[in-house]
Amino acid sequence: MNTYQNHPLAGAVDLDSAFNKLWYFYKKYFVGLYIISVVGSLVSSIFISGLDLASLQTTTDPVEMLEIMKGFAGPYALALLVALVLSVLLHAWVLERPAGEAGFISALLKKSLVAMVPYMIAMIIFGVMAVMLVSIGIVLLVLPGLFAIFYMATVGVFVMPVMLAETRNPLEALTRSFKLAHKNLWTNMGWVIVVILILIVASLVLGAIVMLPFTRSFVKSIANPEEASAMLDMARNPVYIGLSALTGGLVTPVMPILAFLLYFRNRGDEVAVEVTTDDDNTVKVEDLYPPMPPGE
Repeated sequence: MNTYQNHPLAGAVDLDSAFNKLWYFYKKYFVGLYIISVVGSLVSSIFISGLDLASLQTTTDPVEMLEIMKGFAGPYALALLVALVLSVLLHAWVLERPAGEAGFISALLKKSLVAMVPYMIAMIIFGVMAVMLVSIGIVLLVLPGLFAIFYMATVGVFVMPVMLAETRNPLEALTRSFKLAHKNLWTNMGWVIVVILILIVASLVLGAIVMLPFTRSFVKSIANPEEASAMLDMARNPVYIGLSALTGGLVTPVMPILAFLLYFRNRGDEVAVEVTTDDDNTVKVEDLYPPMPPGE
């Protein structure tokens, strides 16, 4: 059983040490994380790039618009599935790659496959809870709504690390995630907010760089709303898709790294019981207690 006590992301005690560990890990394992991110983004783009969003502008009939949108459901569902797989693979890579053991790729894929369906179920449940809480917060006031968004984002960060390192049970993973998030709630939320804001700024800068070759189409669509199709054509351009994937791959790995930073920090000295599908490694109740001295 691997408790990951010596994982390079373990041991962050403040924001400064957390960013140092995050940056060190990002640089050291950048290649693998970047390749997974870019490939996932490209595959996802393939499913939605063929959608003719401009067709929605050609009709005002609600029934016809609904039929067109139904045709979009399949490709978008596939894109979401790719995003899910990408998230699991990135988290599994962050957890397992530092071990550097021979054959870790097969172990990583196995761990990812085992966690895929439980994670999907957990995120559906979590998504319903998040929508309800955020909706209530927005109805009350804007600030409670923002708090609800950041609160659920903080809890959500823990779900995948718990799934991979502790339990595959969706309800247990969610319960454990809430528990870990509440250990240092304000600190955890502060770290998440800071990183999210940094990623938003970085994404805007990278997005602006990607837009440079397509400035004419962008300005044209802004200056004349009737030419909005120019923007849609730009989004389907293979060059734009490729550049977006290459730049997006720079920021995508950050949240999985942060997730394990927070997980290890809030887990502390607890020894997580790693779930396994192998019978010879099944954790037994007696394994959780120290052996009794002889004669007792």
